[in-house]
Amino acid sequence: MLRDRSSSGFRSSGTASAIVRDVEPRLTVDLHTHSRFAIGCSRNLNLRTMAEAARTKGIDVLTTGDFTHPAWFAELEAGLSEVADGVYAGPSGGRFVLGAEVACIWRSGGRGRRVHILLVAPGLEAARRLNMQLEAVGRLESNGRPILGVSAEQVCRLAWDSDDRFVIIPAHVWTPWYGMYGSKSGFDSIDECFGAAAPSINAVETGLSSDPAMNWRITDLDGRSIVSFSDAHSPEKLGRELTVLRAAATFSSIRAALLFGQIAETVEFFPEHGKYHLDGHTKCGVRLSPEASATAGGRCHKCGHPLTLGVLHRNQTLADRDEVSLRVMDGLVHGAPERPPYRRLVPLAEIVAWGLDAGAGSVQARKLCSALADEFGNELDVLVNISIHDLERVAGERIAQGIKAMREGRVEIDPGYDGTYGTVTPVLN
Repeated sequence: MLRDRSSSGFRSSGTASAIVRDVEPRLTVDLHTHSRFAIGCSRNLNLRTMAEAARTKGIDVLTTGDFTHPAWFAELEAGLSEVADGVYAGPSGGRFVLGAEVACIWRSGGRGRRVHILLVAPGLEAARRLNMQLEAVGRLESNGRPILGVSAEQVCRLAWDSDDRFVIIPAHVWTPWYGMYGSKSGFDSIDECFGAAAPSINAVETGLSSDPAMNWRITDLDGRSIVSFSDAHSPEKLGRELTVLRAAATFSSIRAALLFGQIAETVEFFPEHGKYHLDGHTKCGVRLSPEASATAGGRCHKCGHPLTLGVLHRNQTLADRDEVSLRVMDGLVHGAPERPPYRRLVPLAEIVAWGLDAGAGSVQARKLCSALADEFGNELDVLVNISIHDLERVAGERIAQGIKAMREGRVEIDPGYDGTYGTVTPVLN
């Protein structure tokens, strides 16, 4: 049975200057993760490494990711202990809710359709019931991100028939290949994608290549929460985007915060940092603005193949209101008055690697990131809250000033395109 959305508006988000937990209840969540059972993901993704990474990154609650995979679900049943309504502790700590991403592939309107959807379950029993239903429409053991041969609306029905408290969020909605609004998916609205289930879709995930301001231009998203998560394929990538909720660490509170827009802020990539921001063709090294690719007829001028139309192009195509004037206060970007602010960050590993002139995965960079997290609590606090003077004491002047430049938006950006990540480099005074 489909649910009706309980509210079409948002409660006031406030304008907190930092991610501080002693002023009001706040919960930093990453609700799009994966396990080692998902294709293209680290073999090191398990409950222990995820819990350790969450502590290091400053994440209060993670999804387990991939609860639809039989082998991973068996590990979750064996390793998780419920500590609050729908929230579980792992064998080495951490706090988890049950989550998964599924790929829906079907035909509608005479064409193929495909979209990725996030499912957040009220608990293990609800996840088990849904898995039993999904076995009839997809091979769950083939991938932690299973392909289901049914529509997005049908998946909603299956989930809510299993438990009407399931939270369903369209994943990385602008990504060309499997995003709801993506150039390859072909949907122009939530109604078109989700049919009768659309009124109960209360939140969308923006993805790495867009930011909230881009999404504020879409009236289709009015009255819906705009959230950001990591879509991490390794422990190191957890928390690269986050949502800070006005919520307690229970499933019911998290669900209510998403349904009613109780969002304090989101933590974002610079959208150009994402790997699908501009149009292009990686094989030929061709990267174009939406205007230039339109002039080129949407084709690569080197090989003649179609360009992958990026997030900015698609966003400009669907935008039905003007850009919002933005202002930055204490590192937070404010714009639409009814929307919560957001902050744009560069992952700590990348700033440290830049400062050391080393690779982000180098031993030297890893050791310094670990030292900073140990000294100051977690990486998110290092990036947002810790004074530059204190950072200089541990990391040295160059890295501390790089973090300061990032906080102030003084960066040089080489935009991403067609599966190639962009780069964001601090600009020192």
